[in-house]
Amino acid sequence: MSSPSLKSLDPAELMPLPDVPDSTGPRSEEEQRIYDLVMVGINSGPGKAYATVDEFAAEFRAQLHNRSAR
Repeated sequence: MSSPSLKSLDPAELMPLPDVPDSTGPRSEEEQRIYDLVMVGINSGPGKAYATVDEFAAEFRAQLHNRSAR
């Protein structure tokens, strides 16, 4: 006589997997613009140390303002 399986079920195994897009990356012009700006920052060379968060925020806002004025 065989004994029944007493393995419990993981509820996560019963859930359907979410749909995942076939491609990754920017999906619109706006996302492409943001992606391009991020990549410029990443590839711009060594970083800069800031004394305070306020100092960083002021420079960041100034650069955003300069880019949007173009």
